[in-house]
Amino acid sequence: MKALKALLSVILACMALVAVSPSGGGQAAPPYLFVFNMGSDDVTIIDPTTHQVLGTRPVGFKVKWLADHMQSFDGTLLWTYGLRTERVGGTEVTKVDVIAFDPGALRVVKRQEVGRGPAHSVVLTPDRKQVLMNVAGDDLIVYIDPATTQVTHAVPVGKFPCDLHLSPDGRTAYLPERDQDAVSALDVARRQVVKRVSFAKGSKPHMLRVSPDGKYVWVQDAVSNMNEILDSQTLQVVNAQPVGKVPTTNAWTPDGRQSWVLQEGDNMVIVMEAQPPWRQLKRIEVGPGPGNVSFRPDGKYAYVTVGGLNAVAVIDMSKLTVETMLPAGHTPSGIVLLNVQPRL
Repeated sequence: MKALKALLSVILACMALVAVSPSGGGQAAPPYLFVFNMGSDDVTIIDPTTHQVLGTRPVGFKVKWLADHMQSFDGTLLWTYGLRTERVGGTEVTKVDVIAFDPGALRVVKRQEVGRGPAHSVVLTPDRKQVLMNVAGDDLIVYIDPATTQVTHAVPVGKFPCDLHLSPDGRTAYLPERDQDAVSALDVARRQVVKRVSFAKGSKPHMLRVSPDGKYVWVQDAVSNMNEILDSQTLQVVNAQPVGKVPTTNAWTPDGRQSWVLQEGDNMVIVMEAQPPWRQLKRIEVGPGPGNVSFRPDGKYAYVTVGGLNAVAVIDMSKLTVETMLPAGHTPSGIVLLNVQPRL
């Protein structure tokens, strides 16, 4: 009997050690989808295993562009931005704050004004020692100390830097300078632009993503409705093809074989080959105003925010068809999948 009691005590102690912490400590929690709703300043939580909507909670900030490939989660806090409007001298001015959000507690734990917005991307360097953010209204890329949320460096770039994404090694940041029809490469350590390429006048490159292998930069042009693929070293265009209306972002499937391009001005997602010749494989109708996409790690489902329907489209990736629509808040846009159990 004593031996049995001793064994039970050991088992109970081990169970206590692997208890899941809602804020990400201990053993990893199962994944949850966090859907950020622009129009209602809240977040909707979805269980991607059962496709059940678990609840919606206020967050107190507006974020439009937020997705898994930004790699802005440090294991405890999700780094993003919040847009707001202030009246300055009788004029409405967009301001932007950097935000550290606790997805377990569902609350903002750090917030600091950075400059004139809008912003579009907040990214963590691989060593998690710096937060980089585009501040489009001030023509800056800013470096932020995550411990203090203070701006440590502000790097002047071209007109209206409309996005930001890091190479896989974190050494280079790529940004579209929308209002001068250019794309630039920024040396992160040296904090200076090292290369710039001009696009067709009036094409308005406004979003971009670096491929997982670091070889290419996919750029979406807001006005010319083109997806252009650049060599990441030379910034020379290696492929350009028309897509839908106002293409806004793209993301790669977990197996790396496909890249999905979303069109904010259209009702569809375009599935493309991730490697040459980059053929368009299918157009999936999801509804008006698709924003961002998240993929289940097992590659079975994709989730697309559909702002015009206040919903999330659940896409069967084996069939490339919409299986169901899940209700969200008003104008859902950002979506991330985190191994954090929220305290609803």
